[in-house]
Amino acid sequence: MRLALALILVATASARADDAASVGAAVGAGGQGAATYGAVELRFDAEWHGARVGLGARGVWLDGVFRRGDWSRLADAVTLVRYLEAHTGELAIAAGGLTPGQLAHVVDGYRASLDDRQRTGVRGRAMTRTVTLGLELDDVLDPALVAGAVAWQAAPPWGIHAAAAVDPAAPTGIESAIELGVTRRWEAKAARAEIGGAVVGEPGRGASIVTFATAALDRAGARWSATTEARAGGGTVGAAFGPLYRVERADLYDRAHAGVGAAIGLGVASPAGWLSAGVRARPGMGTLGTLSAGAPMGRWIQAVAWLAATKHDAAGAAELRVAWARPLFSSVQVARMYTTEVMRPSPMWSVTAWFGAATP
Repeated sequence: MRLALALILVATASARADDAASVGAAVGAGGQGAATYGAVELRFDAEWHGARVGLGARGVWLDGVFRRGDWSRLADAVTLVRYLEAHTGELAIAAGGLTPGQLAHVVDGYRASLDDRQRTGVRGRAMTRTVTLGLELDDVLDPALVAGAVAWQAAPPWGIHAAAAVDPAAPTGIESAIELGVTRRWEAKAARAEIGGAVVGEPGRGASIVTFATAALDRAGARWSATTEARAGGGTVGAAFGPLYRVERADLYDRAHAGVGAAIGLGVASPAGWLSAGVRARPGMGTLGTLSAGAPMGRWIQAVAWLAATKHDAAGAAELRVAWARPLFSSVQVARMYTTEVMRPSPMWSVTAWFGAATP
């Protein structure tokens, strides 16, 4: 979780120069739960013709004991890929620690990492003038989300879409959600709006009807956005595959029940940073609130934070990074995360101070 924040800052910083490469190292010390925490990290970042890659390895000591589980299998070598981004005019691929997932209305702000483990996922997108296809795997070693969506502007401005999300290793067996919907779009020079409806079915759990609307406006050098939706029916009614799913899935399908749900989200993004907030009402699961903010492009000071919370569970992280005289930097990371080695994850706090250096 904390690493994902660091990668946002590192990745945005390295994006400033074309065809550049950098190597760096950092040491961290602090506390994680009731244990002392120490770490050493090595990394390599490069950009070439618009493609970006970041490789890195971290060794962790808890109470002075090396955490061997991070590197106990040959397959763990895949976690060396911290981020990878490449794109052409119609194709794009990303790998490593993914940003929150969003696919139609079956995946809503899903976060692969709610613990201190590096999770390497893959995300791809293909676009033509009328068709958009998206695919996502949250973690190639420990998947909890395999998803895909396709949208077709069949008769512009009308379009249809389909999406599916599957957890192949849920505690209750394979769980899934399947969506089929229709949209109507309006577009102007600096504005865009969309309304639509869909049916979301969860095999063995039930189905719900979804109505939704989105709007975006470019003004004052920023993009302002709003989303809203209402749901009614059975299944989880929008509770599955959200930002806390990896924690909630232990008993989500026992707690969720039929009823009426709703959600609203507001956001603003500019080259300097972003701010977004959302609220979702979920029958049986309680209200979910989310908040995300970041200012990762500052020359000397960079910051990023996020939070997702319900009455029962909460996770989040924040990082403040300071770039000193080249090539030195330091940061402080605070996180509320979960242990995931047990059947029912338990929360813990973590605070770590980092100091490192990187080539320009």
